[in-house]
Amino acid sequence: MTFASAFLAGSALKDTQMPEPSRAEMLRHGLGFALALLFIMLAHEMGHFFLARKHGVDATWPFFIPAPLLSVIGTLGAVIRLRSLPRTRRALIDIGASGPIAGFVATIPVLVLGLRWSTVVPVEPETPRWTLFEAFLQWFQQGTWPSPREAFDLGYPLGMSLVQQLVVGTLPEGQTLALHPIAVAGWFGFLLTALNLLPLGQLDGGHVLFGASPRLHSLFGPPLSAVLLALGVFTAFPGWILWGLLMGLGLGMHPRLAEPEERIDGVRRAWVGASLLLFALSFSPVPLALLAR
Repeated sequence: MTFASAFLAGSALKDTQMPEPSRAEMLRHGLGFALALLFIMLAHEMGHFFLARKHGVDATWPFFIPAPLLSVIGTLGAVIRLRSLPRTRRALIDIGASGPIAGFVATIPVLVLGLRWSTVVPVEPETPRWTLFEAFLQWFQQGTWPSPREAFDLGYPLGMSLVQQLVVGTLPEGQTLALHPIAVAGWFGFLLTALNLLPLGQLDGGHVLFGASPRLHSLFGPPLSAVLLALGVFTAFPGWILWGLLMGLGLGMHPRLAEPEERIDGVRRAWVGASLLLFALSFSPVPLALLAR
């Protein structure tokens, strides 16, 4: 079901500056997008799965979540369920960090391939963005709500910009890149990595932070949730509001470990450092920007 919904989403992807794709091109786009997207999600979840099994934690096989109407990419991601909890800081860091690292590694070749098949096109006139704060301000002052376009801008995280520079090089003045659907799947790989590595609650980043320092996990939770809420209100991506509310209304807690070590070893400190680096490369304050007419 998730493959089917991702296929439909991929076949519908198109750039307003490109000619209308033929039916054969839509089929190729849908197939390539779905295969690339599920490959990235599977790599992420199997990273968790294998490290959980290695540490004796009972983990299910991945569940993929189809969302043909709720998501522009046709899915809400994938999850595994842990039937038992990690007992040590070492196990918690390994399980938490392995998924994003595996997913990021899988994302890079997908993005490289997609960028090679992307097309250089002229830059369109800049379209104004809108935020919830500006929308409510307009509603109070004028009694109207912004009219959104049926399109959005993709935010480029640092890692994606670096890969594009290496693969495509510097684009001529007034030119931009119309992303191939496989490149859009690579963009989603960065977004998936960033969302999971948010150092909150029982997200992957929360597991890593709790394994590194339970005290810092407790201290960072409320202010980071507030930052996400502010980003959702004052930037063109209101989706941060949902994440801030989820983390701030009870899902920001983390269960205690049964056998926590006094200190973590050098390998686990390296995992923590790698997680921080991948978060910096993958995070974008506005991953999807709402556009006004």
